[in-house]
Amino acid sequence: MLLMALLLSKICCAQVVKEALVEAYPIEVGWDKTTVLVFPYEVASADFGTPALLSEKDRAAPNVLKLKAAQKHFQPTSMYVITAEGKLYPFSVTYTDFPDGRPVDIGMQKEVESAKALLSGSAGNPGEIASGLDRLWTETPKGFSWGKKQGKIRIGLGKVVEANGVIFFQLAIKNSSGLDYLPKSWEFTVRDKKQAKRTAVRNVSKEPVAFRIVEGVAGNSGKLVVFAFPTFTISDAKEFSIQVFEKNGDRNPVLSVSGKALLRAEPIFISNQK
Repeated sequence: MLLMALLLSKICCAQVVKEALVEAYPIEVGWDKTTVLVFPYEVASADFGTPALLSEKDRAAPNVLKLKAAQKHFQPTSMYVITAEGKLYPFSVTYTDFPDGRPVDIGMQKEVESAKALLSGSAGNPGEIASGLDRLWTETPKGFSWGKKQGKIRIGLGKVVEANGVIFFQLAIKNSSGLDYLPKSWEFTVRDKKQAKRTAVRNVSKEPVAFRIVEGVAGNSGKLVVFAFPTFTISDAKEFSIQVFEKNGDRNPVLSVSGKALLRAEPIFISNQK
């Protein structure tokens, strides 16, 4: 009984650790101007702490949320936005007579935060990463190394480049069907090429520090996407697996990248630093 009481007391006294708390993004809204938030994925729902805040999801671009004050000088309030891929974005909203009229790219905000956190010990910086992403997103490669089709969808690898401790993967999604393809999420893993019987599959997940993606690929067309990771290498016995998952569908093609392909990454010089 004494041991049980001791355990319960420890549980009751447990504190939420600082690392588990999600910081809210400060946003200012006004009476005359509209504040525009651009999310990486479609806005699924939004919750507000006061009726003094108005919101509208853009019909033409469902990943865009427009905000405006319904009442002047309202008290600071909270706002929570959930996007289609299941991510929660908390905000702290305050009123101002002079809001900044520029749209806020929440995807870029997350990229910069992620890059700063994961690249704190490398020579790379968010400005260089953004420049590298923009360059490869608009640059047409000479050719692609294609993965297997699934439902007439496949992924192709274009350029692999490296700069200051960051490796960039230029990928293409090719849609050979008549139906639009809507990516829901991406998965990146390093895994053994061959698995011995009765052994557990050894997969190591990789998280990109930044990316340029698309919301969809129209039928019989293709689109480029770019992902950036801290530079890594793998042995000949392993492969880097890239998989995209379809929203409300099962067309989830996979592309495997060999260790030799990583070693052939081209060095690039990024001059447009921010």
